[in-house]
Amino acid sequence: TAAPAAPNAGFREDAKAKARELSDFCSGVCACIAPLRAPIKNTMADEKVQAGKTVGIIGAGISGIAAAKELKEQGVHCEVFEMMPMIGGAFAHYGWKEGKLTSSTAFTWFSDFPIEERQRHLSWPDWLEYLENYCEHFNTKDRFNFNCKVLSVTRCPTGGWDFRIHRKNWSNGAWQHPSNIKVKEEIFERHFDVLVAGSGLHNSPFTPEYTGAADFEKAGGKIIHSAEFQDATDFKDQRVVVVGAGESASDIAWLTSKNAEQVAISMRHPPGTLFPHTVKGCTADIRDNRLIYSLPRAIYPFLLATHKRFYEYIAEDKAESHRADQFRYAANMNYTNEQCIFTINACKSFGIPKAVTINKATTHKPIQKFEGRTVHFEDGTTFENCDAVISATGFRVKIPAMDEQMGEYFKDPRSLWKNMVSPEVEDFFLLGFCRPHQINLITCCEMQARAMALVVSGKKELPAKEKMYAEIEAWKAHMGATFHRGYRALVDFIPFIDGYAEFIGCAPNLLYWMFADPIMFIHMIYAPIQPCQYRLSGPGANYAKSRAVILKSPYYKDTFDRIKRDIVVSCICLWAAIMGLFGSKKWALVGKMRAPFQFAAAAGIAATVYGLCIMA
Repeated sequence: TAAPAAPNAGFREDAKAKARELSDFCSGVCACIAPLRAPIKNTMADEKVQAGKTVGIIGAGISGIAAAKELKEQGVHCEVFEMMPMIGGAFAHYGWKEGKLTSSTAFTWFSDFPIEERQRHLSWPDWLEYLENYCEHFNTKDRFNFNCKVLSVTRCPTGGWDFRIHRKNWSNGAWQHPSNIKVKEEIFERHFDVLVAGSGLHNSPFTPEYTGAADFEKAGGKIIHSAEFQDATDFKDQRVVVVGAGESASDIAWLTSKNAEQVAISMRHPPGTLFPHTVKGCTADIRDNRLIYSLPRAIYPFLLATHKRFYEYIAEDKAESHRADQFRYAANMNYTNEQCIFTINACKSFGIPKAVTINKATTHKPIQKFEGRTVHFEDGTTFENCDAVISATGFRVKIPAMDEQMGEYFKDPRSLWKNMVSPEVEDFFLLGFCRPHQINLITCCEMQARAMALVVSGKKELPAKEKMYAEIEAWKAHMGATFHRGYRALVDFIPFIDGYAEFIGCAPNLLYWMFADPIMFIHMIYAPIQPCQYRLSGPGANYAKSRAVILKSPYYKDTFDRIKRDIVVSCICLWAAIMGLFGSKKWALVGKMRAPFQFAAAAGIAATVYGLCIMA
């Protein structure tokens, strides 16, 4: 007779089976770290460059500067054509004298040209100096043609692109420009194999057509675009309407409110997620680490509540007592309008809260019409005896040199593969046609330039058309899930950059570094996001320099608060990793953080099941 089954035999067998499954899973994960250290040099350096390929680049802003440098490193000849007399893009041609970058030097620098002092918001002249130094360091100044407006770009029947260029003094008189510009006027042509539009999103100032604007100006009023705004003292003792709610409008509203008799702020929509430049003596973005930005995007209601509580907590802090009203204003504005880092782009300026709470600026809905010098708003309010209207209403994405057919590619950057290239036109790249919801634009432009240069040099190939279209649709779905209010150039920074890094071959293997260099790993996930993480391996790598920069990463001063926050977020990441292991896409971690946390979660589950098996 068969012996009777033990009471827990079925449970034991099921547990053992589950344990074997988890063991197999963990073995697969461990395989990720089994190979020797990833190469730390440019593994493509010895590959053959496509002979004779040339590239014409429009614009000498961040994108054009990065493109010239990356193409030179890949051995590809290029020329950059800039209408204005200097590099710098919008920062060199449209800025006001008190302007500063909205993101700090915690991470606002090119990945292989770090800034040593990483707790500053650079003034625009300081930023332009940094860009000049970058070009000098990488010896690319000879690639730039200034005072050169590209009149037209046409497809050549035999391949490539024909540029028609007008050289003369095109300066708009910006205060940053040289005072004495001597240029010999000429019109000439160039032919290039590849076209790169590096002019970005800020190339054609847009001012709405206000009803009654002509009568307002006839009565002595003045309407300008924020691109023309240079000095707030020009509006001393005047009554001014600032139109817009972005970072430019916010800064201008604050600067103008310090000089004007009265400022009214007209907003179609509320500002993006309001962030100050500093919190308790540190730059606010010192808190922007990879861990936070890898959380599942669906967790945004939790972030809304915690962000509101954080601002309310700061408002009660003695060190910030002079800004208490500003933090409360921003807390209510963000929470009421469901604005956080996973729903809309940031407005990294407290200009509007300061203008309202300190200088008593008023806020209104959009302008409905002008009657003489009276401004009527859609909410029924009016602003009497208005002297000036400053329209910080953004820019149209328009490059006159492009014909109507080519201009279609600018209208919806999300319809391009990685906001850069159409699957149908693989010799035309758009760089800088993206706006990260947070962190910084510089890294986005640089990663696009690196990818473009590798493709043009023949060291990488674009995916097949079908795959490109599939990735485009997947990206649209990702952005539409929580960022549905953002405009079409908006990108989610971490998956956007990590996606480029995968293509380039420079993605940081966080699971590997967790074991191989745990000290650097801790800085990589808990310190502000460092662009040089993408220089540890792959093309253009400099491991020693990148590691040294990562280890110098700054942290904010409140150690107890920082550790508490990091522990809480780490626990949420472990929970999200478990959800990801069981197939949830909605609650899975985003980007390269997924591998180390899923490994930790799988190891924890395996250990727990193993313990239960032994106990049973």
